[in-house]
Amino acid sequence: MKRKFFLKALILLAGAALAAQLCACSVPAGNVISGQGSLSYSEESEASLSEAEQSSEPEQSSEPEEVLQPKITLSSNEVQRGSFMIVRIENYDGKAVEYKDFLGYERSFFEYDGGWLSLIPVKTAAKAGNYVLTIILDGVRYDNDITVTERDFEEQYLTVSPSTLEQTLESDYAQTEFYEKAEPMKKVFTPQKLWNGEFICPLEAEYKVSTSFGTHRTFSNGATERHNAVDMAAKGGTPVLATNSGSVIFAQYLQLTGNTVIIDHGMGVLSWHYHMRSIDVNEGDFVEKGTKIGEVGTTGLSTGNHLHFGITVGGIFTDPMKVVGTEPQIDFWKAEA
Repeated sequence: MKRKFFLKALILLAGAALAAQLCACSVPAGNVISGQGSLSYSEESEASLSEAEQSSEPEQSSEPEEVLQPKITLSSNEVQRGSFMIVRIENYDGKAVEYKDFLGYERSFFEYDGGWLSLIPVKTAAKAGNYVLTIILDGVRYDNDITVTERDFEEQYLTVSPSTLEQTLESDYAQTEFYEKAEPMKKVFTPQKLWNGEFICPLEAEYKVSTSFGTHRTFSNGATERHNAVDMAAKGGTPVLATNSGSVIFAQYLQLTGNTVIIDHGMGVLSWHYHMRSIDVNEGDFVEKGTKIGEVGTTGLSTGNHLHFGITVGGIFTDPMKVVGTEPQIDFWKAEA
Protein backbone atom coordinates (compact mmCIF):
# COMPACT_ATOMS: atom_id res chain seq x y z
CA MET A 1 0.00 0.00 0.00
CA LYS A 2 2.76 2.37 0.98
CA ARG A 3 4.65 1.34 -2.18
CA LYS A 4 1.71 2.28 -4.44
CA PHE A 5 1.32 5.63 -2.70
CA PHE A 6 5.03 6.30 -3.11
CA LEU A 7 4.84 5.57 -6.86
CA LYS A 8 1.87 7.91 -7.30
CA ALA A 9 3.76 10.63 -5.49
CA LEU A 10 6.72 10.22 -7.82
CA ILE A 11 4.46 10.38 -10.85
CA LEU A 12 2.78 13.58 -9.59
CA LEU A 13 6.13 15.24 -8.90
CA ALA A 14 7.43 14.36 -12.37
CA GLY A 15 4.29 15.74 -13.96
CA ALA A 16 4.61 18.95 -12.00
CA ALA A 17 8.24 19.36 -13.10
CA LEU A 18 7.32 18.72 -16.74
CA ALA A 19 4.49 21.24 -16.53
CA ALA A 20 6.86 23.84 -15.10
CA GLN A 21 9.29 23.27 -18.00
CA LEU A 22 6.49 23.55 -20.53
CA CYS A 23 5.36 26.86 -18.95
CA ALA A 24 8.90 28.22 -19.06
CA CYS A 25 9.21 27.30 -22.75
CA SER A 26 5.96 29.11 -23.64
CA VAL A 27 7.25 32.57 -22.62
CA PRO A 28 7.79 34.67 -25.82
CA ALA A 29 11.44 35.20 -26.68
CA GLY A 30 12.75 38.55 -25.58
CA ASN A 31 10.49 38.98 -22.58
CA VAL A 32 12.19 38.75 -19.20
CA ILE A 33 10.42 37.37 -16.21
CA SER A 34 12.20 38.67 -13.12
CA GLY A 35 11.71 40.14 -9.73
CA GLN A 36 9.78 43.19 -8.63
CA GLY A 37 10.82 46.51 -10.21
CA SER A 38 12.14 44.99 -13.48
CA LEU A 39 10.77 46.18 -16.86
CA SER A 40 9.59 44.05 -19.70
CA TYR A 41 11.44 44.38 -23.10
CA SER A 42 8.67 46.52 -24.54
CA GLU A 43 8.65 48.83 -21.55
CA GLU A 44 12.44 49.24 -21.74
CA SER A 45 12.19 50.05 -25.46
CA GLU A 46 9.58 52.72 -24.86
CA ALA A 47 11.69 54.24 -22.12
CA SER A 48 14.80 54.26 -24.30
CA LEU A 49 12.83 55.84 -27.21
CA SER A 50 11.41 58.48 -24.91
CA GLU A 51 14.89 59.39 -23.68
CA ALA A 52 16.18 59.55 -27.25
CA GLU A 53 13.31 61.80 -28.27
CA GLN A 54 14.01 64.08 -25.33
CA SER A 55 17.75 64.27 -26.04
CA SER A 56 17.52 64.77 -29.82
CA GLU A 57 16.99 68.26 -31.32
CA PRO A 58 13.82 68.88 -33.35
CA GLU A 59 14.28 68.66 -37.13
CA GLN A 60 14.46 71.94 -39.03
CA SER A 61 11.57 72.32 -41.47
CA SER A 62 12.86 73.69 -44.80
CA GLU A 63 10.40 75.82 -46.75
CA PRO A 64 10.59 75.54 -50.58
CA GLU A 65 12.27 78.47 -52.29
CA GLU A 66 9.94 80.88 -54.05
CA VAL A 67 9.99 80.40 -57.83
CA LEU A 68 9.86 83.75 -59.61
CA GLN A 69 7.63 83.94 -62.64
CA PRO A 70 9.01 85.37 -65.90
CA LYS A 71 8.55 89.12 -66.19
CA ILE A 72 8.21 90.91 -69.54
CA THR A 73 8.92 94.65 -69.69
CA LEU A 74 8.49 96.95 -72.70
CA SER A 75 10.46 100.13 -73.31
CA SER A 76 7.09 101.60 -74.30
CA ASN A 77 3.61 100.45 -75.24
CA GLU A 78 3.59 103.02 -78.06
CA VAL A 79 5.89 103.08 -81.05
CA GLN A 80 5.88 105.34 -84.09
CA ARG A 81 6.07 104.16 -87.67
CA GLY A 82 9.73 104.09 -88.68
CA SER A 83 10.96 103.68 -85.10
CA PHE A 84 11.61 100.72 -82.78
CA MET A 85 10.94 99.42 -79.28
CA ILE A 86 12.76 97.07 -76.91
CA VAL A 87 11.43 94.08 -74.95
CA ARG A 88 13.11 92.50 -71.93
CA ILE A 89 12.47 89.16 -70.20
CA GLU A 90 13.57 88.63 -66.59
CA ASN A 91 13.39 85.57 -64.29
CA TYR A 92 13.64 83.16 -67.19
CA ASP A 93 16.27 80.40 -67.38
CA GLY A 94 14.96 78.54 -70.39
CA LYS A 95 16.29 78.34 -73.91
CA ALA A 96 16.64 81.29 -76.27
CA VAL A 97 13.22 82.54 -77.30
CA GLU A 98 12.15 82.91 -80.90
CA TYR A 99 8.82 84.50 -81.75
CA LYS A 100 6.88 86.57 -84.26
CA ASP A 101 6.43 90.24 -83.48
CA PHE A 102 3.07 92.01 -83.77
CA LEU A 103 3.72 92.70 -87.48
CA GLY A 104 4.47 89.05 -88.24
CA TYR A 105 8.27 89.21 -88.49
CA GLU A 106 10.47 86.48 -87.02
CA ARG A 107 12.38 87.77 -83.99
CA SER A 108 14.63 86.38 -81.29
CA PHE A 109 15.94 87.36 -77.87
CA PHE A 110 19.59 87.56 -76.89
CA GLU A 111 21.09 87.38 -73.42
CA TYR A 112 21.97 90.70 -71.84
CA ASP A 113 22.74 91.73 -68.26
CA GLY A 114 21.05 88.79 -66.56
CA GLY A 115 18.00 88.83 -68.82
CA TRP A 116 16.93 88.59 -72.45
CA LEU A 117 16.50 91.50 -74.89
CA SER A 118 14.85 91.89 -78.27
CA LEU A 119 14.68 94.99 -80.47
CA ILE A 120 11.46 95.31 -82.49
CA PRO A 121 11.46 97.77 -85.40
CA VAL A 122 8.29 99.15 -87.01
CA LYS A 123 8.50 99.71 -90.76
CA THR A 124 7.29 102.95 -92.31
CA ALA A 125 4.55 101.11 -94.20
CA ALA A 126 3.00 99.72 -91.00
CA LYS A 127 -0.58 100.77 -90.34
CA ALA A 128 -1.20 102.86 -87.27
CA GLY A 129 -3.44 101.15 -84.74
CA ASN A 130 -3.58 98.66 -81.87
CA TYR A 131 -1.69 95.37 -81.90
CA VAL A 132 -0.89 92.52 -79.52
CA LEU A 133 2.65 91.29 -78.96
CA THR A 134 2.52 87.62 -77.93
CA ILE A 135 5.46 85.80 -76.35
CA ILE A 136 5.25 82.18 -75.20
CA LEU A 137 7.60 80.97 -72.44
CA ASP A 138 7.51 77.30 -71.44
CA GLY A 139 3.99 76.96 -72.79
CA VAL A 140 2.66 80.05 -71.00
CA ARG A 141 1.33 82.83 -73.22
CA TYR A 142 2.07 86.47 -72.42
CA ASP A 143 0.09 89.12 -74.35
CA ASN A 144 1.16 92.75 -74.44
CA ASP A 145 -0.89 95.59 -75.94
CA ILE A 146 1.00 97.76 -78.45
CA THR A 147 -0.09 100.96 -80.20
CA VAL A 148 1.58 102.02 -83.44
CA THR A 149 1.21 105.76 -83.85
CA GLU A 150 0.83 107.68 -87.10
CA ARG A 151 3.54 109.67 -88.81
CA ASP A 152 3.34 111.81 -91.92
CA PHE A 153 5.95 111.38 -94.66
CA GLU A 154 6.86 113.69 -97.50
CA GLU A 155 6.24 113.23 -101.23
CA GLN A 156 9.00 113.82 -103.78
CA TYR A 157 9.39 113.76 -107.55
CA LEU A 158 12.96 113.11 -108.75
CA THR A 159 14.25 113.65 -112.26
CA VAL A 160 17.02 111.21 -113.22
CA SER A 161 18.85 111.07 -116.53
CA PRO A 162 17.79 108.23 -118.87
CA SER A 163 21.32 106.82 -118.92
CA THR A 164 21.49 106.62 -115.11
CA LEU A 165 18.04 105.00 -114.95
CA GLU A 166 19.08 102.50 -117.58
CA GLN A 167 22.13 101.46 -115.56
CA THR A 168 20.37 101.33 -112.20
CA LEU A 169 16.61 101.12 -111.71
CA GLU A 170 15.98 99.65 -115.13
CA SER A 171 18.94 97.26 -115.06
CA ASP A 172 18.20 93.67 -114.12
CA TYR A 173 21.88 93.17 -113.41
CA ALA A 174 22.02 96.12 -110.99
CA GLN A 175 18.89 94.96 -109.17
CA THR A 176 20.03 91.34 -108.93
CA GLU A 177 23.52 92.32 -107.80
CA PHE A 178 22.15 94.43 -104.96
CA TYR A 179 19.65 91.86 -103.75
CA GLU A 180 22.18 89.05 -103.86
CA LYS A 181 25.04 90.92 -102.18
CA ALA A 182 23.76 93.77 -100.01
CA GLU A 183 20.23 92.75 -99.08
CA PRO A 184 21.35 89.63 -97.12
CA MET A 185 23.35 91.89 -94.81
CA LYS A 186 20.06 92.80 -93.12
CA LYS A 187 20.10 89.37 -91.51
CA VAL A 188 23.51 89.85 -89.88
CA PHE A 189 22.98 89.69 -86.14
CA THR A 190 25.68 90.08 -83.51
CA PRO A 191 24.20 89.63 -80.01
CA GLN A 192 26.91 91.73 -78.35
CA LYS A 193 26.79 95.52 -78.23
CA LEU A 194 29.59 96.87 -80.43
CA TRP A 195 28.65 100.54 -80.37
CA ASN A 196 30.07 102.95 -77.81
CA GLY A 197 27.84 105.69 -76.46
CA GLU A 198 25.87 108.06 -78.69
CA PHE A 199 25.73 107.72 -82.46
CA ILE A 200 27.25 110.70 -84.26
CA CYS A 201 26.38 112.31 -87.59
CA PRO A 202 28.47 110.72 -90.37
CA LEU A 203 29.21 114.17 -91.81
CA GLU A 204 31.00 116.81 -89.77
CA ALA A 205 31.00 119.29 -92.65
CA GLU A 206 27.96 121.35 -93.62
CA TYR A 207 25.23 119.42 -95.43
CA LYS A 208 21.61 119.74 -96.48
CA VAL A 209 18.94 117.05 -96.20
CA SER A 210 17.79 116.63 -99.80
CA THR A 211 15.48 113.69 -99.08
CA SER A 212 14.17 112.84 -95.61
CA PHE A 213 13.53 109.40 -94.20
CA GLY A 214 10.31 107.71 -95.28
CA THR A 215 9.69 110.02 -98.26
CA HIS A 216 7.44 108.52 -100.91
CA ARG A 217 9.50 109.14 -104.03
CA THR A 218 8.47 109.01 -107.68
CA PHE A 219 11.18 108.87 -110.36
CA SER A 220 10.95 110.44 -113.77
CA ASN A 221 10.42 107.01 -115.37
CA GLY A 222 7.36 106.38 -113.17
CA ALA A 223 9.06 104.04 -110.67
CA THR A 224 8.25 104.65 -107.01
CA GLU A 225 9.91 103.81 -103.71
CA ARG A 226 9.72 104.52 -100.01
CA HIS A 227 13.03 106.20 -99.23
CA ASN A 228 14.53 104.23 -96.37
CA ALA A 229 17.34 106.61 -95.41
CA VAL A 230 18.34 110.28 -95.28
CA ASP A 231 20.08 111.87 -98.27
CA MET A 232 22.66 114.37 -97.04
CA ALA A 233 23.82 116.66 -99.85
CA ALA A 234 27.42 117.85 -99.34
CA LYS A 235 30.50 118.79 -101.30
CA GLY A 236 32.16 115.92 -103.16
CA GLY A 237 35.10 114.52 -101.23
CA THR A 238 33.65 115.37 -97.81
CA PRO A 239 34.83 112.71 -95.33
CA VAL A 240 32.22 110.15 -94.32
CA LEU A 241 32.66 109.00 -90.71
CA ALA A 242 31.60 105.85 -88.91
CA THR A 243 28.53 106.86 -86.91
CA ASN A 244 29.68 104.53 -84.13
CA SER A 245 32.11 101.70 -83.47
CA GLY A 246 31.48 98.40 -85.16
CA SER A 247 32.60 95.81 -87.68
CA VAL A 248 32.65 96.52 -91.43
CA ILE A 249 30.62 93.70 -92.97
CA PHE A 250 30.33 95.11 -96.51
CA ALA A 251 32.59 97.43 -98.51
CA GLN A 252 32.05 97.12 -102.27
CA TYR A 253 31.00 98.98 -105.38
CA LEU A 254 27.49 98.10 -106.54
CA GLN A 255 25.95 99.32 -109.77
CA LEU A 256 22.73 100.39 -108.02
CA THR A 257 24.12 102.07 -104.89
CA GLY A 258 27.68 102.88 -105.96
CA ASN A 259 30.44 102.66 -103.36
CA THR A 260 28.68 101.06 -100.42
CA VAL A 261 29.78 100.45 -96.82
CA ILE A 262 27.73 98.63 -94.16
CA ILE A 263 28.81 98.56 -90.50
CA ASP A 264 27.52 96.14 -87.86
CA HIS A 265 27.15 97.94 -84.51
CA GLY A 266 25.84 94.88 -82.67
CA MET A 267 22.45 93.81 -81.34
CA GLY A 268 20.94 93.96 -84.83
CA VAL A 269 21.85 97.62 -85.47
CA LEU A 270 23.58 98.32 -88.82
CA SER A 271 24.50 101.57 -90.61
CA TRP A 272 24.35 101.85 -94.43
CA HIS A 273 26.28 104.30 -96.63
CA TYR A 274 25.69 104.63 -100.41
CA HIS A 275 26.95 106.63 -103.41
CA MET A 276 30.38 107.48 -102.00
CA ARG A 277 33.24 108.62 -104.19
CA SER A 278 35.66 106.26 -102.47
CA ILE A 279 35.88 103.58 -99.77
CA ASP A 280 38.58 103.79 -97.11
CA VAL A 281 37.89 100.57 -95.14
CA ASN A 282 37.90 96.86 -95.84
CA GLU A 283 35.45 94.13 -94.96
CA GLY A 284 36.40 92.64 -91.60
CA ASP A 285 37.82 95.89 -90.22
CA PHE A 286 36.70 97.00 -86.79
CA VAL A 287 36.28 100.77 -86.82
CA GLU A 288 35.97 103.20 -83.96
CA LYS A 289 33.37 105.94 -83.88
CA GLY A 290 34.49 108.83 -86.07
CA THR A 291 36.79 106.75 -88.29
CA LYS A 292 36.82 107.90 -91.91
CA ILE A 293 35.18 105.18 -94.02
CA GLY A 294 34.94 107.02 -97.36
CA GLU A 295 34.10 110.28 -99.11
CA VAL A 296 30.87 111.85 -100.34
CA GLY A 297 30.31 111.22 -104.05
CA THR A 298 27.67 110.59 -106.71
CA THR A 299 28.05 106.95 -107.75
CA GLY A 300 25.21 104.59 -108.60
CA LEU A 301 21.61 105.89 -108.67
CA SER A 302 22.46 109.50 -107.85
CA THR A 303 21.76 112.96 -109.25
CA GLY A 304 24.50 114.82 -107.33
CA ASN A 305 27.05 114.60 -104.52
CA HIS A 306 25.38 113.29 -101.39
CA LEU A 307 25.53 110.56 -98.76
CA HIS A 308 22.64 108.12 -98.52
CA PHE A 309 22.73 107.29 -94.79
CA GLY A 310 20.49 104.59 -93.36
CA ILE A 311 20.16 102.49 -90.19
CA THR A 312 18.49 99.12 -89.84
CA VAL A 313 17.30 97.64 -86.56
CA GLY A 314 16.50 93.95 -86.76
CA GLY A 315 16.57 94.08 -90.57
CA ILE A 316 14.12 96.99 -90.89
CA PHE A 317 15.15 100.50 -91.88
CA THR A 318 14.40 103.04 -89.16
CA ASP A 319 14.83 106.80 -89.08
CA PRO A 320 18.59 107.36 -88.68
CA MET A 321 18.13 110.93 -87.48
CA LYS A 322 16.25 109.63 -84.44
CA VAL A 323 19.29 107.49 -83.61
CA VAL A 324 21.99 110.10 -84.26
CA GLY A 325 22.75 112.03 -81.08
CA THR A 326 21.35 109.26 -78.90
CA GLU A 327 22.17 105.76 -77.71
CA PRO A 328 19.61 102.94 -77.96
CA GLN A 329 18.22 102.64 -74.44
CA ILE A 330 18.83 98.94 -73.97
CA ASP A 331 18.97 99.52 -70.19
CA PHE A 332 15.54 101.18 -70.16
CA TRP A 333 14.19 99.01 -67.33
CA LYS A 334 16.85 100.29 -64.92
CA ALA A 335 15.45 103.81 -65.19
CA GLU A 336 12.07 102.45 -64.08
CA ALA A 337 13.47 100.72 -61.00
